[in-house]
Formats: sequence, structure tokens, C-alpha cells
Amino acid sequence: QARSRTALAHSRHTAHLCRKVCSETTMAGNGTSVGSAARLGAFALSAALVSYLATCSTGLKPFLTFTDRKSWAWELTAFGYFLKIAQDNREKVAGFYWAKAVTATGIAAFGGGFLAPLIVARTPVPLMEETFLWMVVVSWYIVHNLGPWSDVLSDLMKVEVSKQIFTVFFGIFKTQQIVGGLELAAKAVAAGNMLPHSAYVPTALAAPWLCGFVGGCGGASLPFTNGLAPIEEDKVWNIRAAFLAPLAYLIMTRFCGVEMLTAKMTICVFRILGDLFPGPRDSMLGPMTAALYKGTNVRSTPLPTVVPVKKA
Repeated sequence: QARSRTALAHSRHTAHLCRKVCSETTMAGNGTSVGSAARLGAFALSAALVSYLATCSTGLKPFLTFTDRKSWAWELTAFGYFLKIAQDNREKVAGFYWAKAVTATGIAAFGGGFLAPLIVARTPVPLMEETFLWMVVVSWYIVHNLGPWSDVLSDLMKVEVSKQIFTVFFGIFKTQQIVGGLELAAKAVAAGNMLPHSAYVPTALAAPWLCGFVGGCGGASLPFTNGLAPIEEDKVWNIRAAFLAPLAYLIMTRFCGVEMLTAKMTICVFRILGDLFPGPRDSMLGPMTAALYKGTNVRSTPLPTVVPVKKA
């Protein structure tokens, strides 16, 4: 018992020191709580990732289109995406029973990846590419269950340079979900033979657009108690991006003759820039949306400045 108490005290002391190192402020009075050690670690991690991707990846296009399988870019992108999802939901699932916590993290990671294929009676992506399923479990465990090291990782990911790196991973994987759902639906409709194909719409548009949209933001409606709350107002960037990206992809590939990977890279860049620069993004989309609503009379009331969020 004495040895147990000593080991427990030592463990608590180690955790305290780790948290202390990672919580020292970098600049007085700026309100940040990320320590200098975490800042240096974040720069080192980001430099290592960028250096590896710049020297070992097969090119920018394969990287942004999530098709580079010759280097570790595919694995780094996917794992970086799941780490970001787990970190973003860390406080939300804190205190949950472990099964509920990992399920909630999985829903946030690829809820749309489950729903979009089911719309056209296909196997959900995480069950086809099982690597994703285990990656989200490992990411959840790392973020929540490694004691002080989970706190260290949390501080690393709060540094601005790390945020930007993981935002790029997020944009790439989200684009993969959108385009994957879209093309899966297009193939399912083309292969369907239970009913005659449309005589007036020779190229399927509705099903691909819907599945691309759901693939990009379907997780926001899960669990189903959320209902249609995510699309009540047109002020959520994730919803807008999930709506506009598959539309742009369909126009480019079906009507403008743009090669599929080129179109995919284009909407990926659109998504990443929108995430990295929210101010210019909103300044550009705001007037366009207002003009569209005014011209079509779809919405008679002006867009709200602040969207009310119901607390659970």
C-alpha cells in the first residue's frame, strides 16, 4: 500500500509538472494559455510534417486529392483529420462513458460517410476502408486517455501553426467525403435497373448532389434528435461548403469537361481557404447570398447577424 501511495503521488506530481510546462503563457497580457514549450513543439511538429510532405509526397495534386499512396501522405492526412476531430470534441465528450465518447467522436468524424452511402443502398465508407474506423478509435484514445501527454497534445494543437496544418488535413478529408459520396451516388444511379432512368435528365444530378452534401455535413444531424437544426439558418460555413462544393464539382465535371481530380483539387482548395480565412470568406459570400435571396425572393427576412445556438 505504501508503494502504491508513493507511485500515485509520483504520477500526480509528473502530471502537474507537464501541465505546468504547457500552460506557461508566451506573452504577458495576450490572454493565451499555450506555453512556450508547446509553441516550440508545435513549430517542430509542423516543420517535420511540411518537410516530409514536401520531399516525399508525389506532388501537390495527389496530396490535395487524397490519392497519394506511394508515401505516407494518405495516412498522415487521415490520422491528422481524426486527431483534429477528437481534439475539437474533447470538451464536449469529457465525462462521457467511454463507449458514448468514442461513438460521439466517430459521428463527428464521419457521420456523413455513413449516411451518404446508405441513401443509395451502399456500404458506408468506414466499413469499407476499415483503417478509418480504427484511426478514429486510436485518435480518441490518444486525446483522452494518455494522462498528461493528452494535455501536451492538446496544447500543441492549440498553437496557431498547428491549427493551420490540421485545418489543411481537415479540408482534404472533408473534400474526400464530399466527392466520394457524390461519385458513389452517381455510379449507383447509373447501375440501377429496377426503374427506368429519367427521360428528361440524362445525367444524374439530384442524387449525387444530395449524397455529396450529406457526405460533407451529414454528421451535424446525428444523433437524429438534432433533426434539421443544422440547416435552419444559412450562416454555418460547414453547411455552406457542403452545399456549394458538390454543386461546383458537378458543374465542372458534368458540363465543363474538367477532369475529376482537377475539379476535386479545386473544391478542396476552396474549402481549405474558407477555413483558414473566415473573414474574407464571409465578406465574399455574404453579399452574394444576400443578392441571391433578394433576387429569388426565397427569403423575405434578412440573414441574422448571430445564429442562436441551443445548449444541450
